[in-house]
Amino acid sequence: MVLSYAAFGIHPSGYDPTNDFVRSSILPPWALACVRATVALYCFTTIIVCYSWLAHNTTTTTLQDVNISSYSLKTGSAGIGQSFSFFTYITFWSLGFYFLLSSIHTFFYALRRPTWLHQWPRILQLLHSLYYTSVTTFPFLVTIVFWGTMYSGPWPEQRFEQWINISVHGLNSVFAITEIVLPATEPPPWTHLPVMLLLLSLYLGLAYLTRWTQGFYVYEWMNPAHGNASIILHIIGYTAGIILIFVLARGAIWLRSYVLDRVRDRRGGVEADMIRLGKPGEVDVESKQASKIEVNRL
Repeated sequence: MVLSYAAFGIHPSGYDPTNDFVRSSILPPWALACVRATVALYCFTTIIVCYSWLAHNTTTTTLQDVNISSYSLKTGSAGIGQSFSFFTYITFWSLGFYFLLSSIHTFFYALRRPTWLHQWPRILQLLHSLYYTSVTTFPFLVTIVFWGTMYSGPWPEQRFEQWINISVHGLNSVFAITEIVLPATEPPPWTHLPVMLLLLSLYLGLAYLTRWTQGFYVYEWMNPAHGNASIILHIIGYTAGIILIFVLARGAIWLRSYVLDRVRDRRGGVEADMIRLGKPGEVDVESKQASKIEVNRL
């Protein structure tokens, strides 16, 4: 069935039977847990420092768009509440909570205890799988759109503005890459792609709800004053962008799994040859076992 749990990657025999979400083929469980916890700590520290700074200061950001000339956006204390309408900050909050939860699951796995993740109801396990797919796709959309179409320059002089721009528009994608490279996860099923598109559609609704309730457009391209055709083309462009990002992220996860499996198989073959042939100056393991059998027979 199209809407079955199995169609969305949840195995009928049980969720994540090989613990792919909480282990790594590159790092030991403790190291993976610490990496995830460090990223979570950085995300939440960034948000706290950002909001604390904005409570007493004002930042000016110069932006533009494909068909919109350069304009300045001033953000002060009011921007703290408004940030929850920006896709950039929603994504960054999501990264923080994902890495916090995944680090807890991984710490439990490192302690050889049942993880919360594997004891949750199946609907929550499905949501976690979709959550993983979102944090390996959406941050790249934020980074590409900001630096590719929205950033106008010049580079801000204040260190805070430099740091916050790099954090939420650059390091966000670095964090997403760590979840592509480090865990032993399998590529997400294609059924996750429509869900990602649905989430983008829901965000579009949130953006226009913000306009209706708070009186401002989250992103200037959403303003009908620039033409309805511009809005439609932006929506089509972002839709195509997230599809391409999903395909590339999925391909990168497959490539990581393929390469590490080949390395593991080759290493296993070498170790098997060493056991069979014995190292230089050592007696063959099989010969030792055969000698023991002959001794026992005597």
